[in-house]
Amino acid sequence: MSFMHLLHSPAEIARNVGENAKILRLSKNLSRKTLAEKSGVSESTIKRFETTGVVTLEALVLMATALDELACVTRLFKPEHPNSVDELKNAKRKRGMR
Repeated sequence: MSFMHLLHSPAEIARNVGENAKILRLSKNLSRKTLAEKSGVSESTIKRFETTGVVTLEALVLMATALDELACVTRLFKPEHPNSVDELKNAKRKRGMR
C-alpha cells in the first residue's frame, strides 16, 4: 500500500483529477460543449468526470488530446530512472529471468 493511499481514498484522488481537468478546460476558455465537440466525448461524460472523477480511459485520452495534455497521460505508469543499484539491476532484468 502506498503512503498516498493512506492520505486520500481512490475516489478523492479521482475527484481531484476531474477538478484539475475542469480548471484546465476553463483556463483554455473552453465550454464543456466545445470540449465535447473537439474530443468526441459527450458533455454529460465531461460533466461527470469533472464532478466525480469517473471516466473511461478512452474518454480521458480523448479529452487530454483535445486539451493538448496527452503527454501527461502517456507518462502514467512509466518508470522513472533507477534511484539505486538494485533498481538498476531490476530494470535490466527480463520478467522470469535472472
